Amino acid sequence: MMGNNQRQGQTPGMPCPQCGQFIPTTVTELLVSSSLCCPHCGLRLSIDRAKSMKAMQALAKVEAAQRRVEKTSKFNGRY
Repeated sequence: MMGNNQRQGQTPGMPCPQCGQFIPTTVTELLVSSSLCCPHCGLRLSIDRAKSMKAMQALAKVEAAQRRVEKTSKFNGRY
């Protein structure tokens, strides 16, 4: 069984502020969801888009860059 640090290195997410367990998530999920739920203790974390506008804009740039990398990788893989 992997510890939290090992799992965090492989799966994007964050520690739960209530129980400390890992909450897996993706950039896309953060951008489109209004909340996250801890799979361990059930804590629901609401995402305040107005207060998090700068972070949301930064995440959108990260997601766009990830899509470009994936698209380029797929294109370069076809000869």
